[in-house]
Amino acid sequence: MDFINNMRDRLSQASQSTVQKAKDLSELAKLNGAISNAEKQINELYGKIGYKIYCTYYDSPLPEVSDLISQVTKLHQSIETCKMQIKAINSANSCPQCGAKISKDMAFCSGCGYKLISTEQPANTEPTLFCSNCGAPISSGSIFCTSCGQKIG
Repeated sequence: MDFINNMRDRLSQASQSTVQKAKDLSELAKLNGAISNAEKQINELYGKIGYKIYCTYYDSPLPEVSDLISQVTKLHQSIETCKMQIKAINSANSCPQCGAKISKDMAFCSGCGYKLISTEQPANTEPTLFCSNCGAPISSGSIFCTSCGQKIG
């Protein structure tokens, strides 16, 4: 009988130990999740703080952040240039009458039937240039951008 009682006590201790380890693992997972969530919230707040500082000191940045603000401003300008170029490309591929998408080989718009003028450039002309400041199309020979006034060249 001692053997059976001894075995039962050992099994009881092992199961209690296993249950405790499972509880510990569960608690560790909860704590790690809480840490991860708090770190995520902190990073979001850092982003909001940075954005507010950028907006506040955009025109006259603090010396500590002037280089960073300059970098953000240049990236915003780059984004705007890309958007203007996208707009120019999309407008070249849309019907001037109704705005429907068209392709270069179409003679008439499939949306409204408007007779399309050839969108291809003659072989002897230069391709359209874009302003490095605002991205607007620039006519060949222009000295200034007609959209933003930036000197060309």
